[in-house]
Amino acid sequence: MVKFMVYLLSTVWFPPVKGEEVGKKFLENIKKYPEDKSLGKSVLAGALMRTKYGIKAIAIYQVKEGKLDAALEWVGDILAAYSEIEGVNSRVDTMATLVESMEAIGLKVPE
Repeated sequence: MVKFMVYLLSTVWFPPVKGEEVGKKFLENIKKYPEDKSLGKSVLAGALMRTKYGIKAIAIYQVKEGKLDAALEWVGDILAAYSEIEGVNSRVDTMATLVESMEAIGLKVPE
């Protein structure tokens, strides 16, 4: 049985005119919801890009084994804080690495 290292990909979309408000909420959130090392670690604390729909911001968090439910709750609390801002949408996705995913179906990625 293949054990997966789970990653949480959180995505937030917002209109450019809400950038300052989203930025202030980010600063508030990092104080209110500091990274919990018992749940895992941040792989990408944040990256942003402009799209035709507005600004897209992502963060990736590596979850420790057995901590998925707690990590999802933690990320959910953070994303819920952004939903207070009009025009902001968010989601969280669970992911595994390509290597782990291939191993789960009996294939190996060449080195």
